[in-house]
Amino acid sequence: MASSVTAALAILFALSVAFQSARGNEHVCTCDAGADLVCEELPAEVCAFAVSSGGARCVLERTPEGTPRCQTSAVRVRAHAQLSGWLESDVCVRACGADRAVLGLPVVGDAAAEDVRALCSAACRDGCPNVFDLYATLAAGEGASSYGHRVSLPAFCEAQKNAAVAGNRRMMAGMSPLGAPVAAPMAAPVAVAVAAPEAAPAPCE
Repeated sequence: MASSVTAALAILFALSVAFQSARGNEHVCTCDAGADLVCEELPAEVCAFAVSSGGARCVLERTPEGTPRCQTSAVRVRAHAQLSGWLESDVCVRACGADRAVLGLPVVGDAAAEDVRALCSAACRDGCPNVFDLYATLAAGEGASSYGHRVSLPAFCEAQKNAAVAGNRRMMAGMSPLGAPVAAPMAAPVAVAVAAPEAAPAPCE
């Protein structure tokens, strides 16, 4: 029975990848495929960012022998997110600056600046709800643990976006209008040495 379920999942994953290639950069959801998605039955290559049919997030771990394997984590997706039975696409993993080979759950506080910018990009925030939801959940948990209050990743991204827009406006305000004459820079004054007048010769006695 287990082998038949594993074979069905393998066929399901192959079909979902083919569907993803045909549709471009869309994520892959297997919610209505009819077969339960179990983290422990997923290949290691697609484990990270997957969500089981029960709504639990899958994580990549290593066996004592060092072999990667997929496990069910204690982190669950939000009830309204409708992400159960989800296999994430490589396109979304790249768009969000994530790493599918990471062991365990990612630590948002350790993310580099370019990774945070990728998370807050429109491609990730609007086009990859599964990855963004994971990082938003983890950021809230890390903030509560480290600072005593929840950290909102959506609010942070919005503030970062507004700051960038304000910076662009300030830069544009300091520029001359297109086609307006630009005054040439004034040359610095040059000091000129002036010779002192010679003294008149003394009169003869």
